[in-house]
Amino acid sequence: MNPGRPQLLLFDIDGTLIETGGAGKRALERAFADAFEIGDFEQRTAAVEYAGRTDPGILAALAQALGVPRDRFEAERETLLANYFDGLRTLLREDHPSKRTLPGVVPLLEALAPRPGAHLGLLTGNMEQSARIKLDAFDLNRFFPEGGFSSDHADRREIARAARQKLEQHLGQRFAPADVVVIGDTEHDVDCARANSFRAVAVSTGWVPRERLEAAQPDVLLDGFEDLPAVMTALLPGSTAP
Repeated sequence: MNPGRPQLLLFDIDGTLIETGGAGKRALERAFADAFEIGDFEQRTAAVEYAGRTDPGILAALAQALGVPRDRFEAERETLLANYFDGLRTLLREDHPSKRTLPGVVPLLEALAPRPGAHLGLLTGNMEQSARIKLDAFDLNRFFPEGGFSSDHADRREIARAARQKLEQHLGQRFAPADVVVIGDTEHDVDCARANSFRAVAVSTGWVPRERLEAAQPDVLLDGFEDLPAVMTALLPGSTAP
């Protein structure tokens, strides 16, 4: 990173900015179970991992775990996704003890958004529609004009490339790899940053144990976003917090 040069800050969503109380997982599983009329769903899909995975990857893993033939899955895909988005909206309107914006997130975004040279974007395994539905439930879409989503590509490394390209087009300026920062709560966020020569800032606010994040060797590992001066320094070295 080059102090004084414009920086592009790409944020993950689930476990980094927000907790949905499991709304995404529940909505996806309900839509999947309904589309294929499958029983014993939870038991048969218990080994499917969600944290840090892209939506297309999760869908493929669920289909495999349940033995859904590829041609049948593709035939039902559009209906499945429509039901997922509708179910996600419904669940996010409900109260849940684990539904929240993570501590320090809003003050951080409010400090970054007006800051000259700090540009915010998304880098998420969510499809764009599900990402926007989730952020809308917490009034966070206002901070993120553009980003990379799994509707751009199924691979997170490619999503990172897409995020940079889309924000460059949106903002009308280029960002050197060293001036792009990926902020996320899993080792997959660190990996996609490394693959693109971006800086990696990991935050242990999600479901990945801290030791796994340490093993991924991010440039910075934060406990959370509540210490605003420290977080601003981590994201924008050489800057001073407001």
